[in-house]
Order: sequence, then structure tokens, then C-alpha cells
Amino acid sequence: MSADEITAENLPRMVADAAACEPDRIAVAHGVDTTTYARLHDEVVKLDAAMGILLGKASLVPIALATVFPALADSAGGDLRDVLDALVIDLVDCVAPEPLSAAG
Repeated sequence: MSADEITAENLPRMVADAAACEPDRIAVAHGVDTTTYARLHDEVVKLDAAMGILLGKASLVPIALATVFPALADSAGGDLRDVLDALVIDLVDCVAPEPLSAAG
């Protein structure tokens, strides 16, 4: 699976998968702050329980990120988009790596 194939609706499941296999792995870095997959997953679960039906799956991870990093919500410079792009790339590496080539 490539980053181009990931949709916003896939992100909550992929974050959960990453938290299950590598909970202490850094999911996101923003400035000097970081968060792990375990913490991001906890935020997604809390948000889903509180407002998931109103928000929909596609909104859960971006809003959870803005909760963990409040400056992202205030940024007009596209920081949230950049953080989401970096997260997707890491998620692909973490939970959906390319299969090893049969050639070798």
C-alpha cells in the first residue's frame, strides 16, 4: 500500500494498528514536540466515543492531532496538512510496508 492509496477514512484504523504493534514509536513531530502512536490512538478513541457519529472517520485523526498539538489548529500555514502527510508516510512504513522483492 502506498501513501497515495490511503484515505482519511483509513487513518483511524491504521493509527490503531500502529499503536498495537509499535505503541512507543513517534507518530508525529511538530516543532520540538512529539507524540507516540499510543497517545494519538488514545486521542482518536476518546474523540470517536464523544463525537464520532457527528464527525465521521475522516475527521478523527486531524482533530486528534489538533488536540495533541493545539498550535496546528491555529496555523494558517498548512502545518496540519504537512503533519498529516508525514503521518501517512510513516503509517505506510509502520503498518503497510511494501512486500520484500522475490528477486534477490
